[in-house]
Amino acid sequence: RAYTYMCGVHMTSPVTLTLAAAASFVALSYLQEASCGLLILGTTLSYGLVYGALKATREPPIARQSEWRERQVSTVNAVLLVCGSLLCFAEWPTYDASEGWISQGLAYWPVTFAALFVGYLQWDVLWMLYHSSLHFDELAHHLLFIAVTHYVLWGRYFARPFAWLSVTELSTPFLNCRWFLAATGSKGRAYDTCSLLFASAFLATRALGYGMGLVDLWLARDLWRPAHWGLYVVIALVHAGYALNLVWASKVVGAARRAMKSGHRE
Repeated sequence: RAYTYMCGVHMTSPVTLTLAAAASFVALSYLQEASCGLLILGTTLSYGLVYGALKATREPPIARQSEWRERQVSTVNAVLLVCGSLLCFAEWPTYDASEGWISQGLAYWPVTFAALFVGYLQWDVLWMLYHSSLHFDELAHHLLFIAVTHYVLWGRYFARPFAWLSVTELSTPFLNCRWFLAATGSKGRAYDTCSLLFASAFLATRALGYGMGLVDLWLARDLWRPAHWGLYVVIALVHAGYALNLVWASKVVGAARRAMKSGHRE
């Protein structure tokens, strides 16, 4: 995951990049309502503290200890968001008319879990920058959804779509479990099972479920059409996120096919 150049321009030191990003995230969080902004920043800080606490635990003798800890933190976030998505889906019957698209400022579960979500994304970007561990697609995904989530929290938009967006984290624990097993040289039946569960969850939520969510979004276009023009940018970015998921889905399917044809474990 190392990087030296991006777009042909030599990057500055990781510490400087991390501090600059942290300042930007504080500024974005400051634009939110006080309680929401504090929850976002508190989440970012909390994940940093959890990551630090993991350093004090006994870890397996592998080369990439920092990524081992980072993936444990991402698993916690994923489980939290999947549980939150169930609460968000459960709220759908309570939304009146356009309330699920343009809220009147009421406190819904999506507000809480969206704040937790963007708080995690901010921490993960800081981790990637500090450790010089960047993949363009991962960075693009994180920055895209940081921008989207900050905007919808600021305008109290899209409470309904957050349910199907957050449930896409269902595949993350299986992906991380697969990585943990591979990192410790345990490519056995458990690894194969995690690989199958990851592929199934990814395709079910990030390809099929996300696509169905976009259909739901467009069927309700008359309800969100009166929103500020910035929401149209958000919608474009959400579609871009789906395109990125489809690119990843093609890689997941390709890896599964190669494994089946070769008879080797991926």
